[in-house]
Order: sequence, then structure tokens, then C-alpha cells
Amino acid sequence: VRGGKWERAKFMGSQLQSKTLGIIGLGQVGSHVAKVAREMGMRLVAYDPYVNAAKAAALDCQVLPVDELLRQSDFVTLHVPLIPDTKNLINATSLRLMKPNARIVNCSRGGVIDEKALCEALKEGRLAGAALDVFEEEKAMPTDHVLLSTPNLIVTPHLGASTHEAQVNVAIDVAQQIRETLVGNLPQSAVNIPGI
Repeated sequence: VRGGKWERAKFMGSQLQSKTLGIIGLGQVGSHVAKVAREMGMRLVAYDPYVNAAKAAALDCQVLPVDELLRQSDFVTLHVPLIPDTKNLINATSLRLMKPNARIVNCSRGGVIDEKALCEALKEGRLAGAALDVFEEEKAMPTDHVLLSTPNLIVTPHLGASTHEAQVNVAIDVAQQIRETLVGNLPQSAVNIPGI
């Protein structure tokens, strides 16, 4: 519009209502995403080896193996830590399971998605789109970096918690969890304790 153009057809989107959202990681952020997506009328499927069945059911999430989640989902969102089990969890093999009109978002940790395989899937039209806020290497990229020339890929510089309020909330949360641990309680947001 600022360039004097009115190209509405160029920006045709995809409705979320009645689509399937695959949530990989049902921790604090993944659970919040589930609540918002449910209110938007999305069907929810989830993969999280640490979540208990009651928590998933309370969120109206059908728990599936990751491969089946990828097959069924129209949109996939990642909310997991980078640990040996999640390194390249989304790779060339798993991307081939996804629908060609599916989209994937990674706001968790770089290295969970194999970036080279993602770029190949997008360039070959085997995936409709992707958005990355985290990367294997988080630093300024040269202008000829493959991620910057890949079609249908949105990239942002790890902005997930870049608000004043989020920074304050993280500091408060960390302090509260340290206090709880020191008085003998379990932390509320542990990423490596099953069932929390």
C-alpha cells in the first residue's frame, strides 16, 4: 500500500477455523497456544512424551505419535527445548509426512528443525509455508544465506519474549521457581520432569 499498490489477491491466506493444529510440546507455552487455538475453532492434536493424559484431555488435545501428528496437521507449532531427543526432530523424513498445504512455526529453539531440509521442502513446494523465530546459529545472517532466499519463509530475530512485560514476567517466574525449589517443592515449569 505504501508503494501505491493494492494487491489483495497476492496475499490470500488460509482460515484457521476447522483446521488441525499440531502442537509439539504441551508445556506452559504450548498449553496456552492450545487454549487460544481451541477458541478459534481449531482441532487440536499434540505430541509431548512428558505430558500426562489428563492434562492433554483438559486442553481438548488428542495425543498422537509425532509422525501421525505431522500427517494430520494443517499447521504445526513447536514448543520444546533443544535436547538430544528434539535435535532435528523435524527433518527431511518427517517433512515428507506433512501435507503440501501445511505450514510450520518454530518459536521454541533453533536446531529442532533441520533448516536445510525445511528450505528444500519449501523450494520444492512440498510445504506451503514456515515461520522461524529461532535458528541453529543465532546471529546476523549474510544477505546470501539460504534462509533469506527461501520462498514462503518468514524469519524474525528470536523475538518471542521481546516485550518489557515478558522480560519482567520471566524474571519473576525464575525467582519464584528458585524459591519453590529451595523450600523443597517441585518447580512448576520443569522441561525434564514427566507429568508436570
